[in-house]
Amino acid sequence: MKREESFITNLAKLYVLLILSRGPAHGYDIMKSFREATGKVLSCGQVYPLLDTMQKKGLVAYHEESDGNRKRKVYSLTHDGTAFADDLKTKIVKLLGL
Repeated sequence: MKREESFITNLAKLYVLLILSRGPAHGYDIMKSFREATGKVLSCGQVYPLLDTMQKKGLVAYHEESDGNRKRKVYSLTHDGTAFADDLKTKIVKLLGL
């Protein structure tokens, strides 16, 4: 079970980057999309610290949007984040031989 959890954590890092390469998203969208794609649940405690780390590395930026009485952070890739995601996608395609 620990091995699967580690795999899911690493997969989550990759998936968050790739989902943001498709366009801006807020944390709930990312968690929902991951669950739909994998059948596994990401927690807020996994997603938001990862987004924070990606922001500190200059890969992700956010802006706030109002949703009724709530404010949501909508995340998107920066120029560096887009370049990193594109490079990663190229490497994955080569690795998988697609």
